[in-house]
Amino acid sequence: MPTTRRLPARRRLFNEFARRGSSDFRTSKETFFDAEMKVIQVVKNYGPIGGMEEYVFNLSKELAARETEVTVLCEKQITKSPRGIRVVELGKHRKPHWISHFRFSAAVDRWLREHPDENRITHSHERQNSHNLTTFHTTPFGAGKKKKLLHRASPRHLLYEYLEKRELMGPKTKAIVPVSDNLGKALLQKHPSMKPLLRGPIFPGVALEAEGNWTRPDVKEKGGTIGFIGREWERKGLPKVIEIWSELKKVRPALKLRVAGVPQGEISELLHQSNEGVEVLGWIDDKRSFYQSIDLLLHPAKQEAFGMIIAEAMTAQRPVLCSAECGAASLVTKEYGATLPAANGTEDWTNAAHRLLSNFTPAKNFSRTWKQVASEYRAIYEELLGATND
Repeated sequence: MPTTRRLPARRRLFNEFARRGSSDFRTSKETFFDAEMKVIQVVKNYGPIGGMEEYVFNLSKELAARETEVTVLCEKQITKSPRGIRVVELGKHRKPHWISHFRFSAAVDRWLREHPDENRITHSHERQNSHNLTTFHTTPFGAGKKKKLLHRASPRHLLYEYLEKRELMGPKTKAIVPVSDNLGKALLQKHPSMKPLLRGPIFPGVALEAEGNWTRPDVKEKGGTIGFIGREWERKGLPKVIEIWSELKKVRPALKLRVAGVPQGEISELLHQSNEGVEVLGWIDDKRSFYQSIDLLLHPAKQEAFGMIIAEAMTAQRPVLCSAECGAASLVTKEYGATLPAANGTEDWTNAAHRLLSNFTPAKNFSRTWKQVASEYRAIYEELLGATND
């Protein structure tokens, strides 16, 4: 008598995730049956933890509020999902990181095959190949770096290049949305064949309220406070910020520097003996208080796909001085601050910072809501669904 073959443990676990995901609705069935549009969002970690994950979380929330049936395929759910959103956890995949991308992609492919639906949009934010639309959140792999022979032969580099190209030129890909103008240009320079699929950027929304008392108090002639925030402090330009602050203290001896998002121990060598007037806050949850406490945000990043803190500072009516290499730089008009090439010398940056501290009055609050973001994506979804049904 033939014996029944037992499935491998990993496959049994995946089937269990799929079985639960197919029935575990986070809200009533009527909410999904009555929705006029069905969209799948693909992201490894689902939750408001910053960056791409924050983008997906807020976008999904606004889509669900606009009669959209939203399903999120993820490795792990970080926080409870808002009402009207179904979350399917496909299980965490082991590192190394570059291989986990491929494994997560395979898990998403399997789920989509097992739950077919021709009347939905699959919107990915990861290195996938089964999506109709992908949003690109990071600078292209290897951008700005000189490739060595070792890199060209590295399995890791080859797989990252393969995953990136597959994401952009996959068989089902109908639209590519970068999160900034700069990012769109960088993608097109590296992958010119994707031009017919490239859409205009859809900038992130800003969760800070544009309304309220954000007015910057008058800055004392010899003082003021410069702010910097960013966990990847070296790439975001903290060493340059410290140089600018040191130069400015020659004419503003009471000038302070507040650094957020960076542990004190990581930058102690940068500060040396010149740490009088520097406050290192580490990780902060209350960004509103941080922006209210500064008079100028400095962000001379070498590369930045967008730069959320730039838009947040503008919303808080604080002037911004950032590098032109930041994706959000296209939003920084003279009403909100100034931009400079990251490669410009400390003198140029110091002079620009001094001008913004001495004479700046924002014309108005910057405002960019997640409702606007959801509306822009829904327009693309409707177009793609219309083309599919023709």
